[in-house]
Amino acid sequence: MDKTAWLESRWNPFMEDLVTLIRIPSVTHETGDPACPFGEPCARVLDAIMRIGNRMGFETRNHEGYCATLLWKGETEEEIGIFAHLDVVPEGTGWTGDPYEPILLHDKLIARGSSDDKGPALSALYALLYLKESGYRPRHSIRFFFGVNEEAGMKDIDYYVEHMPMPAFSFTPDASFPVCYGEKGILGVRAKFDLRGSVLRSFVSGVASNAVPAHAEALLSVPFARVSAALSGLPDIEVAEEAQGCRVIAHGIAAHAAFPEGSRSAQVILCQALLRLPDLDEKARRFANACCSLFADTYGAGLGVPLEDAVSGKLTHVGGMVLFADGEAEQDINIRYPVTADRDAMKAAITSCLEGCGFTGVTMKDSAPSYVDKDSPAVVRLTQIANRVLGTDLPPFTMGGGTYARHLRNAVGYGPGLRGTESEFGPSRGKGHQPDEYVTYKKLKDGFAVYAEAIPALDEII
Repeated sequence: MDKTAWLESRWNPFMEDLVTLIRIPSVTHETGDPACPFGEPCARVLDAIMRIGNRMGFETRNHEGYCATLLWKGETEEEIGIFAHLDVVPEGTGWTGDPYEPILLHDKLIARGSSDDKGPALSALYALLYLKESGYRPRHSIRFFFGVNEEAGMKDIDYYVEHMPMPAFSFTPDASFPVCYGEKGILGVRAKFDLRGSVLRSFVSGVASNAVPAHAEALLSVPFARVSAALSGLPDIEVAEEAQGCRVIAHGIAAHAAFPEGSRSAQVILCQALLRLPDLDEKARRFANACCSLFADTYGAGLGVPLEDAVSGKLTHVGGMVLFADGEAEQDINIRYPVTADRDAMKAAITSCLEGCGFTGVTMKDSAPSYVDKDSPAVVRLTQIANRVLGTDLPPFTMGGGTYARHLRNAVGYGPGLRGTESEFGPSRGKGHQPDEYVTYKKLKDGFAVYAEAIPALDEII
């Protein structure tokens, strides 16, 4: 059957499967429980995808709760890998409805995980099912990996590659078409700021380390009337009276750390407001000034590392989260750096900058860049297929996003969707990591159509 007609005949079960996955609030959190390492919802979503895979006739395996795989055996043991994730970032605030109860609106489905990455994962899985039901017999074995810690450290794929053979070639649908052949390095930084004894009794910001915070709030031991008078009329700021003083709340515009364009950090908005208060003590003032200096831009200047190269573009950075405990604010910083960066020099400059602003205890976790030759047969062929199916003429690209590809050999990012597409809900809603995240039916169907041709092509040329 023609692939378009085949998908239309399977559209209802496709959507039912997607809704089943989305209704599971699979925010990863480490439990220390060997039977459920990333939490009960993540265990449930792995069970759900294995039930779907069993129904389709694939061999399923749960890899000790870290991930699940579906296997379509080919003529050889050598594998082509497809790597998707079923965990999601925390829902955050500002949703129109329940983030885990999908809203079907005209040509789109609104829910957390719909586009990042449950919808694209299902498009690729149904492409496999189409090929299987059409009588295709793969030369390579094809293994579909589903992880549940991609958004919070990728310990799932670390475990997998430690215990399983590496595929000969892999792609992840957690990207855009035509082909992402390289990813910037990712540097996670944490540092603490001592606010003990300050009028700033608490300061929290953000819900994920890899997203510009859309919400931030501070609790101050300052009379409500004085704070309210000083901050009256400021946009995106609320002041609420509490028994301990008052709470100042700031609202910004979220965005992924790899694509911060158009975002507005609620942390910076809040700190700019706090600096207007005459009652702010020296510790609190220094902290607020540091936050404004560090995160006023998103291209490294605030950290002293405005790096850029011709292959992968500018370094980006965001202050993703601030947690507060025992009088200390712990700042989380997410950095995406160019593939040619001098990593040691960069880390030294960042440490010096943070310590100069008053932060202590700087720690770093580095994930090196990944890169596949853009002129390799696989990248060329995948690019041709995506452009032909979608009616585009786009070149392969590199990005700041971090996917499973960086943990694999010979791996690329491969759709669905197109780079630069704007959200129909405006800059602050609709994309991955934002409220009202959505996926269009066209994106899901386009992804399926591309994968249905790309998988046999890879099977031929790898």
